[in-house]
Amino acid sequence: MSVYDLHCHSTCSDGSLSVSELVLRACEQNVDVLAITDHDCVDGLAEASRLIEHENLPIELVNGVEISCRWHSFEIHIVGLNIDPDAEPLKVLLSEQQQRRYDRFDAMLEKLYQRGVSLSAEECETEGLPTRKHIADAMVRKGIVSNPQKAFDRYIGKGNSAYVNPEWCDIPTAIEAIHGAGGKAVLAHPHGYKMSNKWLRKLLIQGKEWGLDAMEVSLCQQSPGHRDALAKMSQEYGLLASQGSDFHYPGNWRELGKNLCLPADCVPIWEHWSQ
Repeated sequence: MSVYDLHCHSTCSDGSLSVSELVLRACEQNVDVLAITDHDCVDGLAEASRLIEHENLPIELVNGVEISCRWHSFEIHIVGLNIDPDAEPLKVLLSEQQQRRYDRFDAMLEKLYQRGVSLSAEECETEGLPTRKHIADAMVRKGIVSNPQKAFDRYIGKGNSAYVNPEWCDIPTAIEAIHGAGGKAVLAHPHGYKMSNKWLRKLLIQGKEWGLDAMEVSLCQQSPGHRDALAKMSQEYGLLASQGSDFHYPGNWRELGKNLCLPADCVPIWEHWSQ
């Protein structure tokens, strides 16, 4: 049975491995089909494709992206799979999203400065798009906090003094851009938004109305019961099922291709790539 991992990140956004390192690690982990889904960015896809072709690697690449959206008070992530990264509607949206990221990044650095924490953009060492992770890592390097999580807990996490609310696009805009690029729109990590099941069901109902194609059902850090509950939701709302590790860095608990399998009653998204 082929191993699909349809959600992971490189240094083009907030992952710790370069695109090449990510692809090679996926091969080491016996992943057969890999989707690189960097936040609001498709910059690494061409490099990944070239590497696979040049080295004749035993892995299939699915072009992907993870688009940050706003919905009520929540930040929701919509993954686009099997997209054309050169499609104009998608390129326009991602350019807007990236500018929002830079603006938010600068605003958080300014808030930190106002609170006595001096940190420059250069010190954050962003290889790709700037994220809060880059700020947290820089604060550790400067000795401001002892680990990245404390940077979120004390400064840049939601509700803290240097946090800046994101101004992302709405979900229908993201879905429209993904469809305009020939892709499928997937709700990422449905239980990762700190919302009740009532709110999650409302999100799925509205998402379906807006053209949402699928939801992630299998993640590497979940119990069988959790997976089964998401599987039932996907069937209830007529959504295809996807799976992915949401890999950012090597670790024991979240690894490429690890513990990813869909319950038998689900309809896998990869059965519908061409539809």
